[in-house]
Amino acid sequence: MEHTWASGAVELLRHADSHIHLETAFDRRIAFISIDNSVETSIRTFLALPSNKSGIKVPRKDVDAVENSFPGLLGLLWQHAGSRLTGIDEADIEHYHRIRNKLYHDGTGLSVDEQYLLAYHQIAVLLLKNLFGVALGDPKPAPTLERLILLWNKIEESFKQKLKKAGIDRGHTFWPEEAMQSGVLSQDDIANLTELRMIRNKQVHSSTLDRKQVEYAVDLAERLLSKLE
Repeated sequence: MEHTWASGAVELLRHADSHIHLETAFDRRIAFISIDNSVETSIRTFLALPSNKSGIKVPRKDVDAVENSFPGLLGLLWQHAGSRLTGIDEADIEHYHRIRNKLYHDGTGLSVDEQYLLAYHQIAVLLLKNLFGVALGDPKPAPTLERLILLWNKIEESFKQKLKKAGIDRGHTFWPEEAMQSGVLSQDDIANLTELRMIRNKQVHSSTLDRKQVEYAVDLAERLLSKLE
């Protein structure tokens, strides 16, 4: 897809980049708000694209119905383009959007943990890549929440392809047994995948980041991804 469609979202993300590593609470607030604006712009732009550009067909009346509802826009995106968003969780985006609203309305004196800031930045990068084909590069390979989100996305993509190739429906109750029987995953792999998902979800939504848990999860994710690839 032409990158010009995503230019607004990219510009907002670049604005965030100019503040993201500065030390003041003000800069972190501005960076977080700009990231959220980039995410919302990506979603609105994609839903409004002509079907021959987006590859999906969203009735205009459905877009208009959720015009003033961020959760509604998210729901509409996942309804029509969910297959492009493997490894990205709409609940994560809604959670960070609520943080953005608090920073925006009660911003003076408030700040945001750098790892949450980088994590939301990575989600914005993944949206640009998955919806518009705009590649802004991977984060440095440090054991951060940002890195964990990226690794989880790659694991889900790899896992999805392996199950599809083996003819296994993940929506089926007995998919883990089928995956083991077909040799796609071992019992340890499934246990590690379950543990990784729990840690990832807990840390993304936590109000207090457990850095040791994040480091452990990044190591686990790298080992699991290496095996899947």
